[in-house]
Amino acid sequence: MTDAAGGTEGIFRAILTSMGEGIVFADHTNTIVCVNAAAEQIRGIDAANFLGRDLLSIHPPPARTRIGALLESLRAGTLAYHTRPLEIKGRIFENSYYPIREGEDRFVGTLMVSRDITEREHLKEENSELRDQLLSEVSFGGLIGRSAVMQPVFQMIRSTAHLDSTILITGESGTGKELVARELHAKSRRSGAPLIKVNCAALPESLIESELFGYEKGAFTGALRERKGKFEQAHRGTLFLDEIGELPLAAQAKLLRVLQERTVERVGGSREILVDVRIVAATNRDLRQDVADGKFREDLFYRLNVIPVEVPPLRDRLEDILPLAGLFLKRFGREMGRPALRLSREAKEVLLAHRYPGNVRELKNAMERASALCSGDTLGVEDLPPELRGSAEAPGTQRPSRAEKGSLLAERLDDREAELIEQALAAAGDSRTEAARLLGISRKTLWKKMKRYR
Repeated sequence: MTDAAGGTEGIFRAILTSMGEGIVFADHTNTIVCVNAAAEQIRGIDAANFLGRDLLSIHPPPARTRIGALLESLRAGTLAYHTRPLEIKGRIFENSYYPIREGEDRFVGTLMVSRDITEREHLKEENSELRDQLLSEVSFGGLIGRSAVMQPVFQMIRSTAHLDSTILITGESGTGKELVARELHAKSRRSGAPLIKVNCAALPESLIESELFGYEKGAFTGALRERKGKFEQAHRGTLFLDEIGELPLAAQAKLLRVLQERTVERVGGSREILVDVRIVAATNRDLRQDVADGKFREDLFYRLNVIPVEVPPLRDRLEDILPLAGLFLKRFGREMGRPALRLSREAKEVLLAHRYPGNVRELKNAMERASALCSGDTLGVEDLPPELRGSAEAPGTQRPSRAEKGSLLAERLDDREAELIEQALAAAGDSRTEAARLLGISRKTLWKKMKRYR
């Protein structure tokens, strides 16, 4: 019996010695009686220096009170086990504490198992980064953007959404400037308050002041009660001034005063009303040129142009055209109660060849029209609006082959990408790390692209 017990004990010791996990065992008095080779390697210790010591002594002093309470909970049975991660010298370990009992009542000691989970944690981190990158490349809230030219827009939203700085969004009509404004608000600390939109181009000049600043009862004929203006409505939220370039000069002067003083005075009133509003403005005009032409106040321009965000036209976003088209087809399919249309190969070629003067709005309208009129389940060239078909196949011209068209598209994409890399490097003072961050790509990817475009 004794020999058998001795043989079993030897087997157990051999198992503990050969295990890949670090094993430290302390008896019922918290005295360390076993340290295997893996524990020595993982923790960088010599077992001879730890055997016979109190288990608490191998932990740093600040942690001893907490570890002591943990050991008491394991001994008392109020805690079945405990696991916690620990980072030491660049490696990440998972330390687990288990109470060892003989029978149901007799506490024998505490087993501490250390596992090196560095590679697993790094892999999880990389997977998380790749997943976030993939999501950001495909969609960002309501925005779709796999193309390189959209990544700086996404990065700017991430970097500035939490600020109160004024944003000026520029870009052609139909590029999605309002979606950018909505994302800036949704990701800001003001997201719980209203986002109030003002279309400056749609406001009659006689009503601009009362719409923006409100009016008191009796201020003019028809003012039967007081009314808050857009600034007051957006208090603690965001005021989106769309088509700001269409605002008349007289209204620009009044807007500038509000932006400087952060107070409004209602029409017919005499009291100053404090407003806490973040301003996001948008325009499809060249405001610098308007300033030079005397059509826009220079001081207001610089007040608005604190952080500029430029939304690129769809013709510079070739990789985004088909994903956007697919998104719109799914959306309109749901709204019309029919399966989403598939794009034929020929329809895809036509969509990629078009210049889109109306940008994303034009593509969206084309997909809505096709969803309404297409009788089958596949959207063909004949289902597209004539202006899209005409751009791909003008009268009297020979239609390029698929290979030729693909080559032309790839050449356009390469030229645009090289241009953006140059702009990013210039903005970053030739810092590749900063340029890569602005472009939303890794430094290694940037280096490869720079080498490719020389």
